[in-house]
Amino acid sequence: MQSIPYLSPIHGGVRDGVSIYIQGSVPENITRFRINLLCGESDSSDVALHFNPRFDGWDKVVFNSRKGGSWMSEEKIHKMPFSKGKPFELVIMITAKGFQVNNKDDFFLFPHRLPVERIRAIQVSGDVTIQTINIIGVSHASRPFLFQ
Repeated sequence: MQSIPYLSPIHGGVRDGVSIYIQGSVPENITRFRINLLCGESDSSDVALHFNPRFDGWDKVVFNSRKGGSWMSEEKIHKMPFSKGKPFELVIMITAKGFQVNNKDDFFLFPHRLPVERIRAIQVSGDVTIQTINIIGVSHASRPFLFQ
């Protein structure tokens, strides 16, 4: 089990063909959580992908990017791939067209706004429990992050 908030470098960075596999669960009393792919290793870094499920009565997932300290325009998907009090598996695939986010099925393709070569870290925060984060297909050896 990984403590939240969580921030870890992605050694070797990412490129087209890399997948990020996240296994976790959301509590019954969830409000929101976020997964950010950062272009640096601090909270103030640019954000290539902001994935933000919100349970606020109008359940939705917000996608966005941040460049130079400013958030860009949000893309809101009004369907929720997570259930309160349930485990989940999420895969973020980096493709030539964007970030393909899957949870059992294809959920959403978020187009690239920043070069994926700039991604250096993954950050997870909010109302979520994370068991595993695996980065599959990284440069050099495939080094999975395993949290038990």
